[in-house]
Amino acid sequence: MPEPAILSVSGATAIIKDRLDDLPRMTVEGEVSNLRPPNASGHLYFTLGDAAARLNVTFFAFRQKAQGAVPPFANGGKVRVTGKISLYAPHGSYQLNAERLELAEGPGDLLQRFEALKRKLFAEGLCDPARKRPLPRLPRRVGIVTAPTGAAIRDILNILGRRYPNLHILIAPCRVQGPEAAAEIAAAVALLNRAFGPGSPEPLDALIVGRGGGSLEDLWPFNEEVVARAVAASKIPVISAVGHEPDVAITDFVADLRAPTPSAAAELLCGRKEDFERALADAKGRLLKALRVAWAAARAELRRHEASALFRDPLHYLENRAQRLDAQEARLSRALEGALAAAQRRAAAGELALERAGAGALPRAQRRLADRAQRLAFALAQGLDRRGAALAERAAKLEALNPFAVLRRGYALATGADGHLLTDPAQTRPGDPLTLTLAKGALRATVDGP
Repeated sequence: MPEPAILSVSGATAIIKDRLDDLPRMTVEGEVSNLRPPNASGHLYFTLGDAAARLNVTFFAFRQKAQGAVPPFANGGKVRVTGKISLYAPHGSYQLNAERLELAEGPGDLLQRFEALKRKLFAEGLCDPARKRPLPRLPRRVGIVTAPTGAAIRDILNILGRRYPNLHILIAPCRVQGPEAAAEIAAAVALLNRAFGPGSPEPLDALIVGRGGGSLEDLWPFNEEVVARAVAASKIPVISAVGHEPDVAITDFVADLRAPTPSAAAELLCGRKEDFERALADAKGRLLKALRVAWAAARAELRRHEASALFRDPLHYLENRAQRLDAQEARLSRALEGALAAAQRRAAAGELALERAGAGALPRAQRRLADRAQRLAFALAQGLDRRGAALAERAAKLEALNPFAVLRRGYALATGADGHLLTDPAQTRPGDPLTLTLAKGALRATVDGP
């Protein structure tokens, strides 16, 4: 068997590209993810995916113009793309070069799951802004839940190290991509809460939970319910930092704060040293200004008091005040004596008037009382008579309406076995039991016929 020819990488890639270029044009339907705004040339790059695979798609600007009106689409939407498979040699990856794009019916499966879980968590109140807790201004201990390697952890550590070198950082490593990632992320959040939650000897002040950018499928673990509930149940305030600025994860809604990127999470958690120094300098300047103003006001007040009569001749000031006090005391004494004399005169006049009226006042009061008692008794008797007559009239009407009064004239009430009153023979059948209620007592009977 002859040995195969040795090819360069570019030669092998050219052969593969030729084979792929021979594939027929195809139409692929899937869910859009990893869609970014058009680049400077207007080209669009995104991914089509389903539950088992993903396919990179390139939609060049000239193909978009050839199609005409390209329907608007977004991440999570379902589209149908027609084009040819080709190989992008520099990256050694195959892609679908789109020639036409159409919207498919309904949203993508991932978007449907995302919206369903979002509605569920909102309905339970886990996304309520009232649940959000403020972050500490100067944290001492911070936990990070992310992959132990990668750009996210490097960016976070770099920013925290520059801004707050003496910050204690605890990393709970976990996978952030793949089918096992969601369970590991939730377990890491729960572990940090058990070991370093409020009340522990060395509690954490905040958690950063997230990862760097990627496709919708790459970020999907942060859209799983188990992760959302772990973040919502955290006793430690949580910052959700998933992907890039346009990316939105379920953890963003249940966390105490959303950061657009992991780097932004570190910046939100720890202010820059220069900002704190500038704030302290501003506060110092305002304090010194306030002290200077207060010192100038106190000095002016002191000079005013120094120029007052009290400081120039304190004895003269005291003599003047003592003389005024004596005069006020004399006026008060005269006023009290006058008020007492007036009260005594009023009391004497009242006593005299009482003595003059006392002789005939008691008999007059007794006569008025007897007269009022007589009028009251007469009014009560008339009222009782009217109410008695009305009561007798209503009793007679009630007796006329009493069904048992009819029974005393020889009539009877017939009721069936279920206790309902019978008014028509058609309501019974032969053999049915009856109860006949008389004026006194009741009889049991059986229907023989109509």
